[in-house]
Amino acid sequence: MIYKTIVHHWRYDEGWRDIPHILRKPGGPEREFDEEMKGWHCMVYVGTDHDFEGWMESNMTGEYDCTYRFNSGDPCYFVSIKDDIDATKFKLKWL
Repeated sequence: MIYKTIVHHWRYDEGWRDIPHILRKPGGPEREFDEEMKGWHCMVYVGTDHDFEGWMESNMTGEYDCTYRFNSGDPCYFVSIKDDIDATKFKLKWL
């Protein structure tokens, strides 16, 4: 049986995070910037007919992260892409 590759939670994160009220210092900022979170993020459940890691290695030119993990027991890739052009390539191929 061949399963279809499915992408979940495709989103762009600008990198800004609200600091919880309890952790704020008096007169301090309400938000902070986290460069590591800036970019496109998603979870990919790969079908049996695709070499997803190979495709990522051969098509991504900028910085990206593709980590194989388990989400509630289901194997999937957690993907983070920093470059705009790479995100467009990914979206055209997988979404």
